[in-house]
Amino acid sequence: MSSSAFFSLTAIATAALLTGCASSGSSTPTVSNPYSATGSSTLGEVQVNTMRVFGDSYSDPDYTSYLGSINWSEQLQASGLVSENLNYAIAGARASSGEVRSFDQQIDTALSGTAIADGDLTVVYLGHNDIGRTGSPDNLVNSSADYLTGINELIAAGAADENRRIFVTQIHDWSRNPGVADSTASQVTTWNTMIAGIANTHKNVIAVDMYTAFERIFTTPETYGFANVTTADSSRSSIDALYTDSTHFGSLGQKVITRVYQHYLTRGWDWANSVSAGTDSAAQLNADIDDGTLVLSSSFGNTTGQSLQYGFRLLPMGVKDTNALSQSSAQTSQVFRPFSEQTAFSQSTPSGLALDFGLGTSDKPGDARIGVALLQYQQATDLTSAQEHQSRQYTSSALSAYLHQPLAGGMFSAQVSHLKLDFTNQSQDDLVNLNLTNENTGDTWSMVNKLRYPMRSGGLSITPWVSLTGQTHNLDAAQFSSLYTSDVKYSSSRMNELLSGLGVDIQSSPIFLDRGAKVQFGGSLNHISSLYRDAITVSMEESNTAGFVQSEVFQSEKINATLLSLQANVLLNKQVRISATYGAKLQDVKDTSSLAVLAHFSY
Repeated sequence: MSSSAFFSLTAIATAALLTGCASSGSSTPTVSNPYSATGSSTLGEVQVNTMRVFGDSYSDPDYTSYLGSINWSEQLQASGLVSENLNYAIAGARASSGEVRSFDQQIDTALSGTAIADGDLTVVYLGHNDIGRTGSPDNLVNSSADYLTGINELIAAGAADENRRIFVTQIHDWSRNPGVADSTASQVTTWNTMIAGIANTHKNVIAVDMYTAFERIFTTPETYGFANVTTADSSRSSIDALYTDSTHFGSLGQKVITRVYQHYLTRGWDWANSVSAGTDSAAQLNADIDDGTLVLSSSFGNTTGQSLQYGFRLLPMGVKDTNALSQSSAQTSQVFRPFSEQTAFSQSTPSGLALDFGLGTSDKPGDARIGVALLQYQQATDLTSAQEHQSRQYTSSALSAYLHQPLAGGMFSAQVSHLKLDFTNQSQDDLVNLNLTNENTGDTWSMVNKLRYPMRSGGLSITPWVSLTGQTHNLDAAQFSSLYTSDVKYSSSRMNELLSGLGVDIQSSPIFLDRGAKVQFGGSLNHISSLYRDAITVSMEESNTAGFVQSEVFQSEKINATLLSLQANVLLNKQVRISATYGAKLQDVKDTSSLAVLAHFSY
């Protein structure tokens, strides 16, 4: 299609439909804003008491969190614009009734709770799943009727009373999504025209025009900081790509949605409440974008609740159970955890802080980062027998410098780390009335290089990776006492090794069940192999044979381990979650298999 034909079709589509509201002109009458104590629409003075959200995966916080972005409703709340956010949206929801996640069921849940009051806002953002990937079989007849029924029910419940509003949201051109048929464009027009009609015939029901806002981005993406608005690219959906998968926006798209809703509550309030939804309101919105009243640029810096893509960040270290499923595949922003893949013994979750710095700018944010991290690990083991009680404590304090750099469509990371090692052994025997404490120190230098290639295939997030690790271990000289033998002096020792790693991390999209429940699966398969390992020489001298030094050389066993990990996370509802994790070393499944099942209850 030629560029002239493209712009002509865009103009025709805009005029024929459209969406919901435009920019404040001098002729627009002033409309008092019930969300402001003074009645004005200045950003700092507007605050919604309770916002109720009805929608699908574009509004479901659990689903957008899975995609790696902060939900637009949570962004509005984090900015201070919304005091309480009651979000009833469920991924996969339709306006058409007959399903447990549909619009009418969401309304029933909401109206069984706190009554709608003055200063409350109701937002309805539906239609994507009613159209579907190939179009609605009945051209949206049933969905449109059920949508209107739901809006009338909310109006009857007081959601559109004098000091309240209902925002009905006109969707973007759904047919532009990579996984949606082009033929659905006409149904997007049908849907948005229906929504405009509802807004124009019901007082205090406002059509919010996502179509026009995103059409500006589709037409000239580079103007708004986007380099890719046609294909899915999860690795760059927080940098310059619009889609994180074939049907969903990434972080930047969620930010644009946030800004449009914010605009309708503040600077666009007057015309949104006085201009007819459709061609007139679209012209107003375009005017606001043109004069900078509404900024759609992807490089708008610090949206509250989102991490900056440039500048300094101070990050807490540690893996939480709430994101354990995504730790392996979401490593483009994860700070290095020394030896977590190579050590033969179990360590505690690392704790500490990292200070990192993005190499991009406010105009050109990027994923490249450098930084330093301070971490600490601990491991304690208690051994008990009939005659002897022993305990061992292992602690390592690490200082790491790291680099994350996009490379050839993947992500390269490099870390140099120094670990200070402290060992404390305690022994006790009541029969001989002895208590002993032995301490030993050492250190490890490590250089880790890793290359990951995150990608999506259907409903799976797949991240193959390769790594190369070089390590030098030093154990300082020490003297040890035992309960039953003479003291022994040990000389210092050193070991060098080179390790290679190869693996793949896989995570599924959520699978939605009845009553809003959903299940998500993940797993990883990786192989660690030693390319080279020094032999270890140990020299010792017993105190009762001073001057007689014994030395022994221990050949280092070759590491050749294939590790399998499988995870499942079942969200029964927003209060109950069950997770299960299975792990095993495939060379010795019988002795290394482990299964953990956890139930999480929120109240």
